[in-house]
Amino acid sequence: MVVLLPFLWGCEKDLTLELPEGVAKIVVEGHIEQDAPPVVVLTRSVPIFSGYSPKDIEAAFVHNAEVFVSDGAAEYQLQEVNSNMLTPELSKLIAEQYGLQPNTETGRLPFTFYFYTNLQLLGQTGKNYKLRVQAEGQTLTANTSIPHLLPIDSLWVKPHADPKKDSLVMLWYRYRDPDTVGNSVRYFTKRNQEAFYPGYYSSIFNDELINGQPYIDFPLARGQSKGREPDFETYGYFRKGDTITVKWCAIDVPHFNFWFSLENDFNSRGNPFGAPVSIQSNIKGGLGIWGGYGVTYHRFVVPK
Repeated sequence: MVVLLPFLWGCEKDLTLELPEGVAKIVVEGHIEQDAPPVVVLTRSVPIFSGYSPKDIEAAFVHNAEVFVSDGAAEYQLQEVNSNMLTPELSKLIAEQYGLQPNTETGRLPFTFYFYTNLQLLGQTGKNYKLRVQAEGQTLTANTSIPHLLPIDSLWVKPHADPKKDSLVMLWYRYRDPDTVGNSVRYFTKRNQEAFYPGYYSSIFNDELINGQPYIDFPLARGQSKGREPDFETYGYFRKGDTITVKWCAIDVPHFNFWFSLENDFNSRGNPFGAPVSIQSNIKGGLGIWGGYGVTYHRFVVPK
């Protein structure tokens, strides 16, 4: 590409590239946590060079699919439900994921959001879960597990390095890694009454370099929706007086690999020297992720 640039600059004729649209595939966004039912969202992939509106998003959902989750002992069929059942908090979270704003009066989404679930199935740590989807003449399958819990040891905060920003603090955590290879974590943070958000640039960790270490101390950036650009003056920081809740999730290796590759792709956008990233999906027959979370919650109140 670098070699061709002088040639392209020397051309007087405008070039119009006709990029062929890819074949639409079914995309799975599914997860299951301990003590919670599975949630599976099914959509069709859309061309990345065409913008999207709320109507486009609503049209992308896959309806009337047969969705099953097996825990090894029984198989449960999931039922399709829509966003009319969601709380305003969850509606706000979903809207921000798509870069949209919910209705200021009702808190509802500007489109109807659909997902599949079954309240009779609750996740358990240490168990495996198989997903099977039959939709539009296609069969998609995936496997995941809910790992045993890997809780944080403690939380604390440190002040901003700039004395002029003394209302801002950075959250730190201490973690003790088990002496087994492959422990992986994804985290979310919640500030006061806001929703839980994953880390903006990176929300995942593994023990590749720290396996078995008794204690490690690291900063934990405040999570934020990827639907809006971060404010670099305050990015990653909390404020004095905040009540912080950390959702700390043990995940298996395929689940980690998906988020690792997806976040690498997200962070390389706009970089002219960035290499293409292949998203490591665990969905056979489609795209996306079916992942288990072993969740612990940790609360810390920042002194005023």
